[in-house]
Amino acid sequence: MAVATRVRQSIRSRVSTIPRGEYVLLAVALFVAGWLILPALLVTIVQAFRVPAGNLFFEATSSWGISNFPDVYSGNRSLGSTAIDTAIYTVGAVSLGFSLGLVIAWLIERTDLPFRNIVFVVLLFPLMMPAIVTTLGWIILLGPRVGLVNVVGRTILNWIPGVEFASGPFNITTMYGMIVIQGFGQVTLFVILLGAALRSMDPSLEDAARTSGASFLRIVRTITVPLLRPSVLGAIILATIFTVESFEVPLLLATGAKADILSTRVWELLTTGSGEDPLYGAVAAMGLHFMLMTYLLFYLYSYFTARSEKYATMTGKGFRARRYELGQWRWPLFYTVLTFLGFISFAPFMILVYQSFLPAYRPPSWDIIPEGFTLDGYRAAFDNKRLLGAVRNTVTIALIAPTVSVSVALIIAWSVVRGRAAPKVRLFLDLFTSSSLAIPAVIAAFAFFLFYLNLNRLLPPFLDWIPLSKSVLTLTLVYSFRVALAYRFQRAGVAQIAKELEEVSSTSGGNAYSTFRRILVPLVAPYTFGAWILLFLLAFREFTLPQVITAGSEPFVISTLVFNLENDPDQRAALAVLTVLFLFSMLVFARMFVLKRVRSF
Repeated sequence: MAVATRVRQSIRSRVSTIPRGEYVLLAVALFVAGWLILPALLVTIVQAFRVPAGNLFFEATSSWGISNFPDVYSGNRSLGSTAIDTAIYTVGAVSLGFSLGLVIAWLIERTDLPFRNIVFVVLLFPLMMPAIVTTLGWIILLGPRVGLVNVVGRTILNWIPGVEFASGPFNITTMYGMIVIQGFGQVTLFVILLGAALRSMDPSLEDAARTSGASFLRIVRTITVPLLRPSVLGAIILATIFTVESFEVPLLLATGAKADILSTRVWELLTTGSGEDPLYGAVAAMGLHFMLMTYLLFYLYSYFTARSEKYATMTGKGFRARRYELGQWRWPLFYTVLTFLGFISFAPFMILVYQSFLPAYRPPSWDIIPEGFTLDGYRAAFDNKRLLGAVRNTVTIALIAPTVSVSVALIIAWSVVRGRAAPKVRLFLDLFTSSSLAIPAVIAAFAFFLFYLNLNRLLPPFLDWIPLSKSVLTLTLVYSFRVALAYRFQRAGVAQIAKELEEVSSTSGGNAYSTFRRILVPLVAPYTFGAWILLFLLAFREFTLPQVITAGSEPFVISTLVFNLENDPDQRAALAVLTVLFLFSMLVFARMFVLKRVRSF
């Protein structure tokens, strides 16, 4: 009997040393997440302290030093001027996007504005347009001399006695032009984020204040805004991070605006430097400052969103959101909102459609339609030898990278919400996985470029066949670093699944793998699919990562190919139009066929 007891104890001790299935899953997910996130952080730090500035951190002639920092603090274009211009650009764009987004979100969610669903669909159209395509459309539309809006504006204003415009009146190649274009691009983000908060807020407190005789403005100031404070601050901080890392608008407009923006400054240092050699150390030193700033913003974002439950008004008691009656302003506001959203959503696309039929831009007139329209731009696009490769690369990356991100993020979200680890460990996992939000894309791209370049050099001869530097494999891994977006989506989904379902599976003999695959994955599928679609769209829209990593050369993706066709405006516009139509068809397919299967899980 004693022998049998000792045998059972020995078996139990050995079994207890075998890692639980969930820890194995978590270990694999953390390894992949670390591979996707840490290089952007560690390489930037190391390169910033390697001198001289023109040397890569792994070169034998490099040494440790701090001379990169004085270099970026001095000169006509110092870190101070870059920070000031970037701050003006960011604050202006975020303020404009927030002001417009808050008003539109409130009209959609809290008033009886007619045809709200149509307004929301129009609002989402910009998500289907790559940012580089949208910016090109705005340049054609708002060009100082021949832009359609400016031509119409001059025609009207020049009727006024004593007023005469030779160009303009709106000049897109200025700081305020950049702010307007980037601000318009932020409207959809703010409407989505603030609309969700307004939709879930119980209006009983507002009703009580109204019953007590409080005015509309006082209700908004003392009740609505304080309740929305965490969501508002979170949305503003998130939009600030996205604006700091934006590359498309500054790349195309900052030179004409004589603005010293972070993303374009990094691009110039990488491509030209002070002479012929890229100044890697200066880029890293500058990037380290901005990374610290965005990490501070990310900490504030995490702090305010974590405290949002203190402002919760939606409880177990049911409520019906009451909408303000707009009265006689109902239809005027509807037409105003629809006109504005239609302009910022469709105008850049329609002007690109128009440009795609012309070899060179000409202001619209009836004489052009029978004479000047040709399909040469579309023929040239389909005849372009680089098109097939760019499409293949883009589709491959857009399918694989989101899949990697959502898979890793789901495992970590499960461990954070349901894991048996200590609270501090789960907090670390939460902050670490979310931290890729705080790394500006242009800095991340620079760091990944150096990381894979060095890794490719260290490969043994028999592994030379593995393409790491400037390859589709590298771009796929780099695109996957946006794991934080997938994590935030799926963490919310996992938190809504009752723990009892997993306990029933465990009681019935299911291990961690079967519980994860049979219980968690099907239930959280709508959140996973939503995160995947978002990352798929971002992968198609992405321009910063491939442009910096490949330096505008092979392998091309659609966004970099569009940018490099600057000498063929009709072909460039035609390719942009085809990209938007392809994305639209993909989303229709997902809506009609894939989403039904996801909902039936």
